[in-house]
Amino acid sequence: MEEIFTNILDKDEVIIRTFKPNKAKLFLSSILLTFFVLIWIVATPLIGMLSSGVNVQIIVPITLLALAFILVVALLFTSIYYSNLYYAYTNKRLIIRTGVFGVDYKSLDMAMIGAINVYVSLLDKLLKKNTGSITFGSMASPMVSSSNGGVSNYKFAHIVAPYDSYREIKNIIEDYKESKNKKAF
Repeated sequence: MEEIFTNILDKDEVIIRTFKPNKAKLFLSSILLTFFVLIWIVATPLIGMLSSGVNVQIIVPITLLALAFILVVALLFTSIYYSNLYYAYTNKRLIIRTGVFGVDYKSLDMAMIGAINVYVSLLDKLLKKNTGSITFGSMASPMVSSSNGGVSNYKFAHIVAPYDSYREIKNIIEDYKESKNKKAF
């Protein structure tokens, strides 16, 4: 897996660990989100049409077909997204690899990380896959408090053993900052 990051690494940068999100958790989250958004978008106009006397025998099957099509497209996009989604941390930074139409990278330098949050949702608990998310914040990209453990541009979502990974990453960050402080003196 490390080879997918080699084209963006610095000369003296080494990948310590890579992560792939839990597939079941990612897909279930995507399906639930798509389902709730579709219900919200479709329910209001559908109720209005049905109450205005539009022929139910035509509207309901068309609506169900449209919902099924949108769900299939969402699953296709999730599948492509999953195939490109990887997380890694190096001796210098966190890296997130994503993309649907292409491969995108974003990174956060270890020196910039000021906050880390671990979040295990109800869905994580129900799946019993030992999954959760780790969110990272910095002065330039702070975490915003929310019901899902914090919103940030830098999140390792749906990973297995989030507390163990949190401890590993936190230790690497502390070691990195200590080594930088020693070099400064």
